[in-house]
Amino acid sequence: MLKNEVLYALEQKKGDVMTGGELAERFGVSRTAIWKAIHTLKADGNEIITVPNVGYRLLPTNDTLSSKVISDKLTTDFIGRSLTLLPSANSTNQYLKEMDTSNLPDGHVVIANGQENGRGRYGRSFISPLGEGIYMSILLTPKSAWHSIRLMTVCAAVAVSRAVENICGVRADIKWVNDIFLNGKKLCGILTEAVMSGELGEIDTVIVGIGINTGSVPDEVRNIATSVKDETGLYGIRNSLIAEVLNQFETVYCDYVDKEKMRDILNYYDSRLFIKGREVLVNNYHNKYVAKVVGVDENAALIVTTQSGDEEHITSGEIQLQ
Repeated sequence: MLKNEVLYALEQKKGDVMTGGELAERFGVSRTAIWKAIHTLKADGNEIITVPNVGYRLLPTNDTLSSKVISDKLTTDFIGRSLTLLPSANSTNQYLKEMDTSNLPDGHVVIANGQENGRGRYGRSFISPLGEGIYMSILLTPKSAWHSIRLMTVCAAVAVSRAVENICGVRADIKWVNDIFLNGKKLCGILTEAVMSGELGEIDTVIVGIGINTGSVPDEVRNIATSVKDETGLYGIRNSLIAEVLNQFETVYCDYVDKEKMRDILNYYDSRLFIKGREVLVNNYHNKYVAKVVGVDENAALIVTTQSGDEEHITSGEIQLQ
């Protein structure tokens, strides 16, 4: 479709002016056709400025998702090389769970511009307004013995932390087990789910869902959540951040599965664990108690010291800062 090609061309020279004649020649159409495509792109919400008698400029703050731009920025071998981009979804994890994924390649990624029913752990809602975040899921098909869901979540958390630091220039901390924080507020949630084979009752695939706040944070969660825009002033970086998360995830995932470098991954995870050394309320659904966080063990269980001096390794449940 011409409008998508025009948007891609403008994206490649984001912030600079492209003339109507330049675009018309590039795509073998009339200037009128280019003008109509620009008009449609503006109506779709793209931030394009018409410079009279000169041409068109895509503003640096424009944040439209583009599968082609994302693909251009990938350095991966298989993660994200097959990609589905949706205007909206119930949730990207649910979208994959309801699909026949037998013909989808390992590392297929689904990205939505918004979610009507974004989910976190224990079925909690993850508010996902259109255009204000990154909402994506990675489909993985293990080729060998199954690996820990918790360790897969750790891989995703490390990938997001590194990507945010690389693209946004700010330290991204981790709250055990699946949240990324900036300056004490939640930036990102991760939901890793296994899909079982109906016949064998074995794990068939795993879906890693990642939700990152990039734009405006809804008022109802502003006291506990933040975004890239709120913390850094950066906007218009969704395509770059998506690509970098996928690039980092492939590196970390392959280190875990193929190169057995989980200790190195856990060391990075531990270094970004901002609750380390602090007192937390542990809720393991059997009882609640206050403990001090020591770090994580080789299985990504949270190590805490109770007030009586006992060391506990927490594999499930939740923690809250005191």
